[in-house]
Amino acid sequence: MADERRPHLLVFAYACAPDQGSEYGAGWGVVTALREFARLTVLTGSRDIGSIRDWGKANQDPDLEFVEISDRRLGRFMRWHRIPEFLLYLLWLRKAKKAAFARMAATDLNGVVHATYSAFWLPTPATNLGIPSVWGPVGGGVTTPRPLWRLLGTAGVFQELLDLVSVRVMAWLPATRRSASRATRRLLQNRESLELLPSRAQVDCRILNHALFSVVPQSDPEPDGGYALWVSPMESRKGPRLVVEALARTRSDITLMMVGDGPQRKPLEELAGRLGIADRITFTGWVERHEAVKLMRGARTVVFTGLREEGGLALAEAMYAARRVIVLDHGGAGAIARAATDQERVTLVPEGDLDAVASGFAAAIDAHHAALPVEDQPLLDRGAAVTELRDAVFEALEQDHN
Repeated sequence: MADERRPHLLVFAYACAPDQGSEYGAGWGVVTALREFARLTVLTGSRDIGSIRDWGKANQDPDLEFVEISDRRLGRFMRWHRIPEFLLYLLWLRKAKKAAFARMAATDLNGVVHATYSAFWLPTPATNLGIPSVWGPVGGGVTTPRPLWRLLGTAGVFQELLDLVSVRVMAWLPATRRSASRATRRLLQNRESLELLPSRAQVDCRILNHALFSVVPQSDPEPDGGYALWVSPMESRKGPRLVVEALARTRSDITLMMVGDGPQRKPLEELAGRLGIADRITFTGWVERHEAVKLMRGARTVVFTGLREEGGLALAEAMYAARRVIVLDHGGAGAIARAATDQERVTLVPEGDLDAVASGFAAAIDAHHAALPVEDQPLLDRGAAVTELRDAVFEALEQDHN
């Protein structure tokens, strides 16, 4: 190994961009975490290559190289559903694999990490390069709890069924199963994804959610505004109806701020009117990421109702912003909440039917509002997550070295 202290890693990070949310922000978090202990060559897509290059100009780093593997032509087509999108992503991976072999011929690489998109039902070329590989953090195994399917609507249930069938078919492809088995080390975002791996691939795994590596915009502490906050796209899979139903069950002096927009906004406004709580909810629409973090810092509690979350960057940001959080105990959001350094500021609401879950959120909102304002101490330890990632990488390198 050329430099055991700072190995040179190749990183597949198709979705990766600074100051972004969702998968792209998660990818950026993983890359910056890897950079703390390794030299990196990062293969990424075209969508945000401009912002990456702008960041590179402002942050000169000779040991961090981004290489665009173009998907500009592919990206214009077939974005109507995630399955065609991921099929296009497989074509991108073929191009990235060729670029990886070219890099290996020109550069001494110690290992490879497939960071994003990383799903248990998709193959990865990282395990075919002949060098130690770390696969993940891997997700893709979370589904909406059956008792809450009614929140999805007819179109949402159809989407859920289509995804279930498509994912199971992709997961059984020989190339996918080989990827899971051949990886030197496997990182899983949540237990649901771990349990869907082939049994022989479920050993030597770590649960390490990619949201733990979030790079949160800096913001000064805000005075406690006393409001509950919900932040997410207003889509049925994010469960926004749950928080509105919950608010109707809370004390009449509690107010809710809902940040985001989407197809569910009008139905939510109508529901609030029918429940007689329209005057207690503020719909802000979309706001810039730094403004959302500022609102988090001023909230008494932040509520997360995602029905099908592999991770949850907004949840991680709220926990890094030191807020109390209320989380549906399901999927990656539950995994992130369990990583809290102070469990007294976290309430996990068990799965159940609509009435039981809404009542659980309502009780938690009441309890959090009755508590004293919290101290400005983050609920997550990014350093601990980076150490766990480093351990996984070095275990992979040492296994090959031995």
